[in-house]
Amino acid sequence: MRWRLDSVLNLMELSNVDMLIVTHPPNVTYLTGIPRSSGIVLILERDGSLAALVPALDYWRAIHSAKIGGLEVKPYATYRLPDVDLQLLEPPHAHLPRVVKERGLRVAIDNPYGRVGFELERVGARIVDFSDAISDLRAVKRQEELELMRRALWITERAVERVLGELRPGLSEREVAAALEYHMWLGGSDGLAFETIVAFGANAAYPHATVSGRTLGEGEPVLIDAGAQVESYSSDITRTILPGGVSSEVRRAVEVVSEAVEAAIDRVREGVTAEEVDAAAREVVRRAGLAKYFVHSLGHGVGIEVHEKPRLAQGSKDVLKEGMIVTIEPGVYVTGAYGVRIENMVLVKKSGAEVLNSLPKVLQV
Repeated sequence: MRWRLDSVLNLMELSNVDMLIVTHPPNVTYLTGIPRSSGIVLILERDGSLAALVPALDYWRAIHSAKIGGLEVKPYATYRLPDVDLQLLEPPHAHLPRVVKERGLRVAIDNPYGRVGFELERVGARIVDFSDAISDLRAVKRQEELELMRRALWITERAVERVLGELRPGLSEREVAAALEYHMWLGGSDGLAFETIVAFGANAAYPHATVSGRTLGEGEPVLIDAGAQVESYSSDITRTILPGGVSSEVRRAVEVVSEAVEAAIDRVREGVTAEEVDAAAREVVRRAGLAKYFVHSLGHGVGIEVHEKPRLAQGSKDVLKEGMIVTIEPGVYVTGAYGVRIENMVLVKKSGAEVLNSLPKVLQV
């Protein structure tokens, strides 16, 4: 994991900054391995020294879960804990501006618009925005990250398979979502990558559908969008499940979306713009006369966060690099009638793409 810090130190050298302050929890997790790192602020100095300002209640968890050597963990509290045998600092937004001002440091921060950034600016600190630099670093995955994401995806797909065998008319979206999450937890997930979507029939016409008590009717398609986490790394998959009596209109939409997935994957390789990949899928949907129902971007990067760089969309200037993991997820949404989406995770390589999914794109019951 030290290579991540070395990469950031190189960026600090190039930007001529003395200290990097990391406040965005996924970035803290990325650089330390500490999961669920909300409230933790990481401080990296030009000489390589590394410290984490940690809420007092997370002090021991941070020490035991950090995966980086040489990390000094310093607890802080926003209130007095007179009986706790810890030397407590002030909260980061109070402690760091004073340190920076006293030492006259030029600092970089990954979230200049958060509370720490605001307080640094208020005391006149010289600030460099490192948010894009760290996002770009995180976008390209190394082998150990890839393996964690493969595992997370495997867990998710096995859970979908189990739910597929349990689907029957009369079950509610809530029941199916609960079963899916149960199987992910039982399969080895450390957490959910995002709020699970299970949508029946017309509910699937909402791209960000919320799980409800609606029950599954005969012949209704089922849209499932879910993801597991393993050691803070995410998976993201969507499948539209077709029952035997589904309408020919829905079946055709699934065929079009499946073809769009393949067209986009064929364009994925190092050096291609994200916009080109989006356009390849969109052209398939346009030729089928369904363009007005494809209402979102094609996909996004996945990693510690389920939405990371790059963004595969119209107008995106992101360029694909070897090692990026992206989703390909075209969809067709007809309000009041049905919604269809298929989503695969793809590893970008120099000369093409590797589809990480093993589950078929089209599932039938």
